[in-house]
Amino acid sequence: MRALAAPPARHHHRRDCFCAILACVQVTETQPAGDVTTTTASTPPSAVDDDLARDLYALIVFVHKHCNADLFEALGALELTLTQVKLLHHLEDQPRELTLKEAAERVHVSLPAASRMVDDLVRRGFAQRREDEEDRRMKRVCLTDGGRTVIRRLNAARLSGLEQFTKTLTTPERRSLAAALSKLLERDDVAACRPEDAQ
Repeated sequence: MRALAAPPARHHHRRDCFCAILACVQVTETQPAGDVTTTTASTPPSAVDDDLARDLYALIVFVHKHCNADLFEALGALELTLTQVKLLHHLEDQPRELTLKEAAERVHVSLPAASRMVDDLVRRGFAQRREDEEDRRMKRVCLTDGGRTVIRRLNAARLSGLEQFTKTLTTPERRSLAAALSKLLERDDVAACRPEDAQ
């Protein structure tokens, strides 16, 4: 496993991360129940949103720069493009098979490009394609067990980078981070993104 590269200004980056997460909690806790638009009298809503967006940007950039070494290594080993990975995730999330046209729309590529992408995934055993039972001109695509294994491998690589980051935190930092995340994870749409064994 590749070690997490330490950024030149580690404490500065760490503060950015906590600022991003804690800002979400602080904004939430200062709002009355049922009122998602209330802010302090002295701070315009747009200013709060702008600051929060910048803090979240800092968090996302930090994660991409310093917590994705294992992910990029896994992508290289699998020889998958980010668009192919995105399509695999869409196939996993859907309760039914997607048509080739729907697959193209999900990842914002042309129909011919989607067809080539699916051809490669099918050839490698990550996806399955078949003719529609009612319209044989229409092709439907679904994920295979091999594709699900790929997704689990990539998710494990993402989690590995974050685990390496959390090991660098002090005890007070861990407590602050856990408290902030517990508030955000009360949202079902956020909690649904946790790894399967942590649901």
